[in-house]
Amino acid sequence: MDNHMTQPPPKPLNTWIAQWLSTSDEQFQLTLLAGDGSPRKFYRLQHGQLTYLVVEDTGWHLSKDYPPHQQFLKSRGMKVPDFIHVDEAAGIGVMQDLGDELAQRRILRSKEERQEWLKKSAATLADLHRVTYPVPTDLPAASRSFDQAKYFDELSFTFEHLCRLHLNLAPLSREALSNIQKYCDSIASLGPKVFCHRDYHARNLMIFDDELYLIDFQDARLGSPHYDLASLIYDPYISPSPEEEQMMIETYRTGLGNSELFRSILWKSFEDDLAAVGFQRMVKAAGSFASFYTRYNKSTHLCYLEPALKTAKKLQESPGIMSQYPKLLDISWWLELLHAMDQETL
Repeated sequence: MDNHMTQPPPKPLNTWIAQWLSTSDEQFQLTLLAGDGSPRKFYRLQHGQLTYLVVEDTGWHLSKDYPPHQQFLKSRGMKVPDFIHVDEAAGIGVMQDLGDELAQRRILRSKEERQEWLKKSAATLADLHRVTYPVPTDLPAASRSFDQAKYFDELSFTFEHLCRLHLNLAPLSREALSNIQKYCDSIASLGPKVFCHRDYHARNLMIFDDELYLIDFQDARLGSPHYDLASLIYDPYISPSPEEEQMMIETYRTGLGNSELFRSILWKSFEDDLAAVGFQRMVKAAGSFASFYTRYNKSTHLCYLEPALKTAKKLQESPGIMSQYPKLLDISWWLELLHAMDQETL
């Protein structure tokens, strides 16, 4: 977590921390962190020489699957932050503090480090999918999946927050929506179904002791391996080049080894299918970036709208599934409107 903020912590949280640390006479300090795009709040707790990450989630609704997923991933050898204490009634969790360095920062720092950490990110994803496959049926992630309804729901979110609220566009026609539903059905049929992180990108990978750690995996669900890989190789936070995309695809494939998952993937059409899922992911990501502004008046992610939509425009012209749905969305028009809005603010 990066970017400290000056807003003081609420009194109930201070009281809870004081009670949790009641056996110690040492003073503590809470510092609010910038956190993610959700209503949850994150704090750094300094207690003597120790530091912790505290997550405050009213009702513990958004974070309820974080601890069981953490236990599962750690049991499979993945590097994830430890949960030190969870109080669901209070909506508070105390986690291992991994520091402030996002993989995004290291990737953007220099050309040499960029290649190294892009490869590590793809190799870590291969490990994640390989060691968790097949997904145990009692895991929260196994109770939900990227089906047609979920894919369509994510795109509908974009139509609301990016198209209607941010770009002031009229609703899509029934015919257009029907075509989009068919497209969502096509990509939902792809398999095999893996433990899909759902938001695997350079800001959800942290570097601690020079190792990559996964964070923000509470919303994991079943999905094809294409979704997480598309999230990484088309990531607007780091904008990989076509050559880097290919390098990460090969790193991912090599990282699966001769595993059961490797043998279950249809490699003949893998890259075309990857582009098809990537299109949905980039349009969905654009909706998320716009929603931080339309819902919370946070303009921090508006700069990533254009990279996401430019990638979506490129992917829409891919063969395979995408060739069955020509001109699925008018991304070029969205980009023109964004450009016009940028010119007005100059």
